[in-house]
Amino acid sequence: MPYATFILSTGRCGTQWIARSLERSYADLIDVKHEPLHNEYDPRRMLSLSVDAAAILPDAVVAHIEGLARLERPYLECGHPCWSAIPYLLRRFPNRTRVIHLTRHPVPTCLSWLTQSAYEPPLLLHLEERVLLSPSDAGVRFGDYQERWDGLSPYEKCLYYWSEVNALGIDTHEETQAPWLVLKYEDLFHGDGLEDLLVFLDLPARPGIFEDRAALDDDHRFVTMPGHDWRAIRGHPQAVAIAEQLGYDVFEVDEAALFRRYVEGQ
Repeated sequence: MPYATFILSTGRCGTQWIARSLERSYADLIDVKHEPLHNEYDPRRMLSLSVDAAAILPDAVVAHIEGLARLERPYLECGHPCWSAIPYLLRRFPNRTRVIHLTRHPVPTCLSWLTQSAYEPPLLLHLEERVLLSPSDAGVRFGDYQERWDGLSPYEKCLYYWSEVNALGIDTHEETQAPWLVLKYEDLFHGDGLEDLLVFLDLPARPGIFEDRAALDDDHRFVTMPGHDWRAIRGHPQAVAIAEQLGYDVFEVDEAALFRRYVEGQ
């Protein structure tokens, strides 16, 4: 059976670009999908499977898994909603699942999520807050956040989410024998990461995809309000520790560049 490869990420890490560029350059060799279920993966519910073996899979996930069982070509699934389903998928499809843990520095990742209104109070009363994950959810690693949750800023709540997703990635990597690639967003676009990705996917180097790196794809390129203090990460030692484990210096930040991108929208 062909491999099914899944990208495990927090989102806001370039998966749109990966999907579109691979589709343009390698449609003859691999089937690529970007967020095929969108939020129907129900990542908060899928996370509960790690502590409740009797938890019921979302209907959309059941149907999707049935399709995965019939794959006839190598398959790559991009996008963040599947992150908490990765441990289940590894159990469900042993020996034919591969994982790409796509990481990004926590500060721009969290600011980018703020442009998508993550954890921001809704502007209209009938709208719901966009909660990516809560410390009260079953299966979380940092449940102690619940004690101070109401006092955290939206940026700090994004840091919590970033920590949970990447901690799951690190732990799952340690527990599985499946082929696994840890890939930095920064290396993908400005280093040797694209070559590493192609080798991992058994794809030949083709010039077009390297040229594509000059233009990032983002259908949701918005801005956030000024005033978010990125230095608040100092109060989140687990985020600092996870970042260091993934090879990031959390205080190595270009403030001017962040302001231009996430406040001014340049």
